[in-house]
Amino acid sequence: MEKKIKLTYKDNTFEVSSNFRKGSEESILFIHGLGCSKDSFKDVWNFSEFKNYTILTFDLLGFGDSSKPKEFSYTMEEHAEICALLIEKLKLDEVHVVGHSMGGAIALLLIEKYPSNIISFINLEGNLVGEDCTFSREAIRYSLEDFEERFFTDFTSRIKDIKDLAASPPLSTRLFYQWLSKSDPYAYYRSSESLVKWSDSGRLLNMFIDLDIKKYYVFGEANRNAPAIKMLDTVPKIQITKSGHFLMCDNPQEFYTKLSMMLSG
Repeated sequence: MEKKIKLTYKDNTFEVSSNFRKGSEESILFIHGLGCSKDSFKDVWNFSEFKNYTILTFDLLGFGDSSKPKEFSYTMEEHAEICALLIEKLKLDEVHVVGHSMGGAIALLLIEKYPSNIISFINLEGNLVGEDCTFSREAIRYSLEDFEERFFTDFTSRIKDIKDLAASPPLSTRLFYQWLSKSDPYAYYRSSESLVKWSDSGRLLNMFIDLDIKKYYVFGEANRNAPAIKMLDTVPKIQITKSGHFLMCDNPQEFYTKLSMMLSG
């Protein structure tokens, strides 16, 4: 099932590591978070509710097993461009976008620029406001040079104390460190810079509220008092019990059951 998809962007050719299955129904595009990988959504393949959907999980450039080019900017806008190229390359139509954490910010920019094929957006604690920046803001406390030198030492030891990670069960914490080990420090840092800029601007929140397609904001029970939730009065919100920031890994049974209901509702 796993395959490398070749994409050409700005005269450069990259390989995107993906898991793709063509189905008879609508498509689901999953976009992972900062420092994560397509394995964030590995449990989707285990639920019969999704057997007829076309499903794409993939590693963003700079993460997982995808190319890690220095000539790529790693801004949220250019991550969104790569998502659009994947939709075009695989001829995906009637796409449900599911974005986790940084993937939620990328999804909003994707929907803004290429709205025609996207029919719903499921936001999994995606970045909307400055307070959502935890791992990313911690990263840019360093200079780029220091961050690249200390990525798997100082940085990984410091994020152990970040509440979003601490709220997740041990399994999700171990998974995060596995994904993080495959992340390119340069890609992580540049992505963090852009993510913090977008989150601090307030634009992501307004873009999400103003979306005129079906949308949901999904959050882990441990983060039910997050600042962004209080600003989403008009948006349907779904809580996943016994979970933190990595809600799809903390409680996959409840998450994927509710996701199926959101997509079909």
